[in-house]
Amino acid sequence: MTETNAQGNDAHRAIAALLGHDWGTRDAPERRLRFHGTNPTFDSPHKLTVAAASAIGAYALTVERWYQMATGLRQSIAIDWMQAASSLNPGHFQTQSGFSLPALSLLTELKADFYQTADNQWFFPIGSYPHLRDGVLELLDCANTTSALSKAISRWKGDDIENAFAERKLPGIYARSQDSWLSHPQGKLLAQLPVVEVIKISDSDPEPARVNLRPLDSLRVLDLGHVIAGPVVARSLAEHGAEVLRISSPVMQDPFRQTVDTNIGKRSAFLDLDTQQGLQTARQLISGADVVVQSWRPGSMCKRGLGPQDAAAIRPGLIYVSVTAFGDDGPWGQRGGFEQLGQAVSGISMREGGQGKPRVVPPYLLNDYLTGYLGAMGAMQALIRRAQEGGSYHVKVSLARTSMWVQELGLLDGFDPTQPRRHFAQALTPVLEQRESAYGVLQQLPPVAQFSRTRAGWSLPPAPNGVHPAAWQ
Repeated sequence: MTETNAQGNDAHRAIAALLGHDWGTRDAPERRLRFHGTNPTFDSPHKLTVAAASAIGAYALTVERWYQMATGLRQSIAIDWMQAASSLNPGHFQTQSGFSLPALSLLTELKADFYQTADNQWFFPIGSYPHLRDGVLELLDCANTTSALSKAISRWKGDDIENAFAERKLPGIYARSQDSWLSHPQGKLLAQLPVVEVIKISDSDPEPARVNLRPLDSLRVLDLGHVIAGPVVARSLAEHGAEVLRISSPVMQDPFRQTVDTNIGKRSAFLDLDTQQGLQTARQLISGADVVVQSWRPGSMCKRGLGPQDAAAIRPGLIYVSVTAFGDDGPWGQRGGFEQLGQAVSGISMREGGQGKPRVVPPYLLNDYLTGYLGAMGAMQALIRRAQEGGSYHVKVSLARTSMWVQELGLLDGFDPTQPRRHFAQALTPVLEQRESAYGVLQQLPPVAQFSRTRAGWSLPPAPNGVHPAAWQ
C-alpha cells in the first residue's frame, strides 16, 4: 500500500468516527469522498494533512447529505491533499495586490513564545490585542522584548504564573505532555467528550431540508465570532450558499489579515453588544437565523442574554455553535485562550520540540481552522437532526479538544526534532483563486472540498468590517 493510500484510509476512518455510528454503511465516507493529488509532508510527527482532510471531508459529507435530503440527488466529493494541507494556514498564501499580508502587527503584538519558568516549565503568554498585551506587561512588569519577558517569567513557577494569568483573564499556559494533560482535571473531562458535541437543548417542530440552487442557500447564519475558528465555521457554511452576516465590535476588531481571510462570502456589520440598542438588534437578527456562531470567552454571551438557551427561546429550532479554548465546563470552563494554547496544553508542542524547547506545529496554526471545519460539521449534523426530529441544538467545539483529536489520529514515523525545520510553505504549492474586492485584487485559497453537482465557492468577496447594515437581506 502506498503512503498516500494509507493516509487516505486514515482519513476515511477518522471521518467515519467523527460522523458517528448512526451515519450508516450506505453513506460510508469512501463511497462519496475521494482524495487525490500530491500528499505533502511537514516536519512534524503529527498527521497534520490527514487531520485537515478529515475535518474538511466530514463537513463536506454532511453538506452532501443535506443536499440529498432536500433534492433526492447524490453528489461525489473530491479533496486534493495539497489544498487540504494548505488550509491549516491559508492566510500565509493570501496576497493583496500581489503582496503578502503580515499575520499580526509587528508594532503592537506581544513577543509570544515559550519562556522557561523557575521550575523549568515552558510558559506561553499571548497578547494579540492591545488590552491583553498591556495586561501581560503590567503583570510581569517588563518591556515587550524577548529578553525582558524571558527574565520576568523566569522568576515565576509554572502553576503560579498560570493562575495569575487566569485571575486577570489573560491568556497563557505552560506546555504539558500528552500524559500530563490527560491526568489534569480539564484534560480528563475533555477526553470523555466527543470531538464535536451536538446537544439538543429544547423541542421545536421539524424544519425539512430545503435547497434552491446551492446546498445551503436556504439558511441564514449569524456570525458573532472573532479571530479565526468561529468565523471559519460561518465561512465554511457560506461556501455552499448560506447567507452569512458577520457582526463585529466597532472598538475591538480582528487583525487585518484574518479579517480578509475569514470575511469571505459574508456581509459585515457593526454592533455594540454592550448597549441595549445593540442587544435588541442582535435579538432581532437571531429571530431570523438558522445558525448562530460565537467564539468569545465562555459566559460572555450568556451574561448579555445571548447564550444558547436565550437564543433558542428567541428562535425555536436554532442551531447555536460555541467555540471555546478549553471547553465551557470543568475547572477551566471559564478560561479564554487562543490557537497556540490548545497545542501547548494538550501535548502537541512538547512532542514537536522533542526533549528540548516546545514548538508549535510547522504551519503555526492548527486548531483554529480544524476547529472551524469541525464546528461547521456539527452545525450541519444539528440541522439534519432538526429536519428529522425538530429541536434546538447547542454545538460545542474547543481548541484543546481539537489538538487532543489530532494526537488520537496517531503519529508518523521518522520524525527527528533535532533537525532544522523547513518553513512549512516550502512543501506546499496550492492552487489559489483571484477575486476583486474592496481591498483590491486578492489571491486566496478556494474551498478545499469540491462537489460533482454544485461547485463550492463564495459568492461575495471579503467585506471590510462594518460596511453593511445589521439586517438580513
